[in-house]
Amino acid sequence: MGYWENKRNELIEKLPTIMDVLDRLSYGEEKWALDKSPFRLLFPSYAQDGLFEIVPGPEDKDRLIPCSLSFNCYYRGESGYHKPCRPSLYRKGMDAEHIFHECLKACELELLISDYPLTKIFDSGLQITLRNGSIYPLKLSIDAEALAQHYGIKTDLLDLTVDKFVAAFFATTRYKDGKYYPIEPKDPEYGVIYMYSDFPFDGKDMYSQHMRVVGLQPFSRPGEQAGFVLRLGPEDDFRKKACQKIKFRQDKDMSWLIFNYTNRSDKLFPKSILEEKANIIINSKFYSKQAFGLCKSRYYPDVELDVLKSYNDKLHLKIKNHPPVKFTEVEKRNVIKEWDEIGFDEFRKKVIWRETFKA
Repeated sequence: MGYWENKRNELIEKLPTIMDVLDRLSYGEEKWALDKSPFRLLFPSYAQDGLFEIVPGPEDKDRLIPCSLSFNCYYRGESGYHKPCRPSLYRKGMDAEHIFHECLKACELELLISDYPLTKIFDSGLQITLRNGSIYPLKLSIDAEALAQHYGIKTDLLDLTVDKFVAAFFATTRYKDGKYYPIEPKDPEYGVIYMYSDFPFDGKDMYSQHMRVVGLQPFSRPGEQAGFVLRLGPEDDFRKKACQKIKFRQDKDMSWLIFNYTNRSDKLFPKSILEEKANIIINSKFYSKQAFGLCKSRYYPDVELDVLKSYNDKLHLKIKNHPPVKFTEVEKRNVIKEWDEIGFDEFRKKVIWRETFKA
């Protein structure tokens, strides 16, 4: 073993563990919770941890935002130090035709989501009885693009979370063959927890033009992960945008502790009817004319049709009159039945409304 490798290993051994990092982040949350200023009282407390707050957004649509124990702090966990740190759409090996393919997949998934019974219920408006007994007409904003990111389609979005344990999970596991496994390092390795802050773009929305909440959706995975997404350009490097990065040494026992805390990943990846459908779209060799048209108008409005057709030819993709997958009538009825029996009550328990007043 050479000098520099020995030196690297010595430096890694001096790093904190992931539990040390979580302890440090928890200390910051405790200090914030004990702040008695009027400004602090505008934000959720530990009593709202794990719940989702109704916040009106643009176009008269509401969003269900994960209640955070920290002010303006978003986390991202990575099992290694990636240089540069970019969204999946702009990583190595993604040429023009493969980027087009991912955009086409996202459009196909969006059309599928629009046909999901709960999407239609939330889009048309839902009467929610809040804990104080009042009725709120919830009209939820469905973020199909962010859902595509969460279900494995490559996008220009980078996942963030307000839950430090979610970040810790992704920082201490590896993804292989469709599953996550705890890291058991044979040689010294290190991971990274990034911290990011965001400020409003204008007075019309509480988030910038680049960042948005995924939150609670008709499909539960983004909610369990307390998800946010940040849009980045092809040359953007998240390492330069993060306000802080905390390196930690990987440890087998700590990795398993986090893994088991998330119920061996099942808590963060609850079974969903969308997962199976999304996988079919991801692995399909044909897509619908409707998805192709949506892709063209949204992502390639100024690109000649022949160019997009050449991408299809290079990837051996076909465009057909029908989609590669859809919800059956039986599946739709079962979704409505489950929603009526237990789904709505479980959903309502997670939603809060905190009244504020204009000065």
